[in-house]
Amino acid sequence: MPDLLRRRLLLSAAAAGLLPTLPGAHVQGGPPIAVCLGSGGVHGRAHVGVIRAFQRLGLQPDIITGTSVGAIAGVLWAAGYAAQAIETIADDPNWKESSGLRLPVLGLGKLDGLRELITRRTGGLPIEALATRFAALATDLDSGQPVILDRGPAGPAVAASCSVPLRYEPVTINDRRLVDGALSAPVPVDAARQLGAGFTIAIDVAYRPDDEPIRGIGDVAFQMFHIMVNRLIAEQIVRADFAIRLDAHEIMSGGAGLSALVGAGDEAVSSHWPALQSALQRAGIDRDIPTR
Repeated sequence: MPDLLRRRLLLSAAAAGLLPTLPGAHVQGGPPIAVCLGSGGVHGRAHVGVIRAFQRLGLQPDIITGTSVGAIAGVLWAAGYAAQAIETIADDPNWKESSGLRLPVLGLGKLDGLRELITRRTGGLPIEALATRFAALATDLDSGQPVILDRGPAGPAVAASCSVPLRYEPVTINDRRLVDGALSAPVPVDAARQLGAGFTIAIDVAYRPDDEPIRGIGDVAFQMFHIMVNRLIAEQIVRADFAIRLDAHEIMSGGAGLSALVGAGDEAVSSHWPALQSALQRAGIDRDIPTR
């Protein structure tokens, strides 16, 4: 039944124009390629542009890993959606809620809306039945260890990856209380390695500690979180074979808003494309990928 549902989902998406047509996009040759989409809250809109560029340029990864908002974009990509469709889905209030654009009114909020959004958009398929191998990264609240969610229902896995402590309730999966993956794996390179990736492409769109002035206790908490996340990114991103880092806050502060992030993500991949091709060749990856 999962295979049948998967085929129906992909056929329906293709009929609706949600799947890209990419000649030579996924030709085997060399180590498996993984794209690792990092955390970043509102900045995660840039991931849509990253996906758009890879789809246009003809690079389809074998593995996709995502943390927090990177898990939202990543699971939709893994399900077979084209970037244009993902950009439309990004306007859903439940996506915005998980990115911090909508706050819970009282106390701890829940991400039931996000869970339902992902479940609906992936046709209720388990993660292991998606078109591309995928994993969402969460953090075990009790141990602090990263948790790779690469099997089971997609909705709860993505919700767990996005569950910022004190803002949202932990998501319980297999008797483990899970929270935001950014606390342990903000750029999920190591997870991609564990899933068998031979070449990892890390995408970092995180907030930087100096992005906003500190005016009150809430800003102090925000700053503490992002200092910690950036230290983890610095440790983890060096283990990627290729890294693309965006100063997303600088882009938004120019007054262009969220829409500019999609274009910035696309441009970041496009500008790095020649260097990425060279790195792939040095790694012995032989695929029919267009030059531009």
